[in-house]
Amino acid sequence: MNENSRDARRMAVRLSADTMAEIISFWGFKASMGRIWTLLYLSIEPVSADVIAEETELSAGMVSMSLQELMQWGLASRDPLSTDRKRRYIAETDLWAIIRRIVRERELRLVGRAVERFKKAVEVLEEAQKKHPDDRDVAFMLERLRGLQDLAQIGYRLVENLADLGQLSLSPIRGALSRLS
Repeated sequence: MNENSRDARRMAVRLSADTMAEIISFWGFKASMGRIWTLLYLSIEPVSADVIAEETELSAGMVSMSLQELMQWGLASRDPLSTDRKRRYIAETDLWAIIRRIVRERELRLVGRAVERFKKAVEVLEEAQKKHPDDRDVAFMLERLRGLQDLAQIGYRLVENLADLGQLSLSPIRGALSRLS
């Protein structure tokens, strides 16, 4: 193996791993997960935990915890050919599948909660409006909350389409946004 080539590969992995750590941290994941996933993704062969620790300069404990989380998210898996004594790991390489899985597990759940909460807020104000039909504040808030509820429902469908179909069109948002302003 050429030493210059090895050094160049290590430098590329380090730069890429640092970049992915920054990106994945922005999404709310641990930076270590980004570093490890990148190392696995760029490795031609499955990688053992001790090599991961050495290459990423992470502790054995952090590597173990991060690998568990990566496997829970479906971002990495154990190499089926590795032995119990020397487990090796590989990265999920279908980047679109990764994005869709994360969107489905996190963003869709978040937007779904927003839809339910706005719905509940609308119901509360609708009951108040029945009892006090002349209350201008309630009528004003109800109109605004219905707009937020509509936007959240559209957002849910958009995120759901992205997660299910891999398609995202922002055109349904235009009408909802114009109603909010």
